Amino acid sequence: MLRISASISLLLAAALAWTWLQFAAAEPRLVDDEAGLLSGEQRDRIALHHAFLLSDHDIDYRLITVRDAGDIVGFGAERFQALDVGSLSGSGRGLLLVIDPEQDRVRLEVGHALEGVYTDGFVAYIENRQMVPFFQAERIADGVLATTELIVAQAQEATARSGFDTGPGVSGSAGAGATARIGEAPAPVDEAGPAVVAGGSPAETLQAYFDAMGSRGGRVQLDLYTAATQRMLKNWVMTPAQMDNVVRTYRSCTAETARLSADRRRAVIRYAPAQRQCSPWFLALEEGKWKLDFTVMQEAIRFGRDNSWRFANGVPDEYQFAFADWTFDRNGFPVAR
Repeated sequence: MLRISASISLLLAAALAWTWLQFAAAEPRLVDDEAGLLSGEQRDRIALHHAFLLSDHDIDYRLITVRDAGDIVGFGAERFQALDVGSLSGSGRGLLLVIDPEQDRVRLEVGHALEGVYTDGFVAYIENRQMVPFFQAERIADGVLATTELIVAQAQEATARSGFDTGPGVSGSAGAGATARIGEAPAPVDEAGPAVVAGGSPAETLQAYFDAMGSRGGRVQLDLYTAATQRMLKNWVMTPAQMDNVVRTYRSCTAETARLSADRRRAVIRYAPAQRQCSPWFLALEEGKWKLDFTVMQEAIRFGRDNSWRFANGVPDEYQFAFADWTFDRNGFPVAR
């Protein structure tokens, strides 16, 4: 599931969004869609996420789409300098994403102040394992936002480890490029891989899902999905980077014992509210097996600016039994007692 600093109030969020959108409108180079790949709403949404990245991690992140940039390496470096990427950051932290559909190329330029966090290996990884699958499916905006989620996660890890290097940065950038082949149908993640079978308990099914993600088994026909989920995922994009991120995120959290409904046909596996990046899992009993109910999760759960989960419109009716002992703030984030 796509998921893109404690929660802020609705008024503060609205004020920040309005301020940023006004700023983005006044300075279109922040999200410069010269190639016309994005709708106005998509441009605004991407700009807002960039605002959160700047506010939370002091990273000045820009996006450019262009048709036939020529040498994309030289183009990215030149545009990074011309736009003074990093100037919005108090510590000179800058990122520039260049998308060229004419050449089917994508490049992420990394300012020198961020080279220790966004290494060449990490950049190549998110380009090839995250951006390319989305761009192949012509879901440019979703690919950009999913990439931003990984950029945020990397910033959080850097902060948790030892913080950013806050010394004065040198001007200029470094980066890496990948061939995106925009418009071609993406190949299945593991077309020849074995099917993954749902378990006889909610915990067994969830573990089977984690095992599948760990081996990059993203087939939508996996037995551990409900029938409705399989239909929903038919045209879904599940990238290797997203699978890796699922495993990495949930490895750091401790699951509670599964909670069952009175008729024992639905189940929830949840995590302590303080473990904000690990959202609960909803499961339904079908054909005598426990299967993941992603249809309800997709409708009910959203992720905030720091990848913390919340309920978009309250706890889903059919799963309320599992949250009777929890409270939620006005934005739908769980509150630790």
